[in-house]
Amino acid sequence: MNFKIGFSTGALYKYFTVKESLNFLQKSEYRVVELNFINIENIKKGLLDEITKGDIENFEYVSLHAPVFPYGRTKDTEFIFDKIQKLNKIRELDIVIFHPNTVQDFNVFKNTPFPVAFENMDCRKKYFKIPEEIISVLSDEKFKIILDVNHVYTNDNTMRLASYFYEKLGNKIVQTHLSGYEDHHDALYKTKQNIIIKSIQNPLCPIIIESVISPDETEKEMDYIIKQLSRFNKCKN
Repeated sequence: MNFKIGFSTGALYKYFTVKESLNFLQKSEYRVVELNFINIENIKKGLLDEITKGDIENFEYVSLHAPVFPYGRTKDTEFIFDKIQKLNKIRELDIVIFHPNTVQDFNVFKNTPFPVAFENMDCRKKYFKIPEEIISVLSDEKFKIILDVNHVYTNDNTMRLASYFYEKLGNKIVQTHLSGYEDHHDALYKTKQNIIIKSIQNPLCPIIIESVISPDETEKEMDYIIKQLSRFNKCKN
């Protein structure tokens, strides 16, 4: 089975900038990637402006994780959207991800020129941890869902909650975030938490690995995850 799977640049944040991560991942011949700009300071520093067509043109799938920010009808929101749109003009983004728990006005997303998705939250957050709370923000048909199975695990380590997400919002899930969980975003080849990997019911949907690792660990993490995905899906068939 050909999985559409790759890394978030955030997986390598301890070692590389976003641009450096992209160059490393391209040389490693990964063709799926997510640009992690969860920290607005990195956009203010101009790190998003540094991304060129050459940095992303060889990827088959490119998503962007936007800053965690109180989005509303403000100049700061316009600033972030403008920066994202500049990249979107260079290479049309497959999806742009937002954390719903900090949004002040969801209406600002209705006319964005790039596709929008909201992510389910982990146990530290007060809301947007279950399907019903995510459904409440889907006021526009174009809004999609990013299912973070690490976040699901923090709320329910039986992973029944993941099945409930697929039952209620399966047609809205356009990407999966994947990583182990012992402390935060841990390497699955170390934690061996196969229950998290097994919870992915649609393995053909793009999968972004968020495990925080070193460059030397990327191949180990990728190989382990693909082996487990293949095993679980062989059992289903």
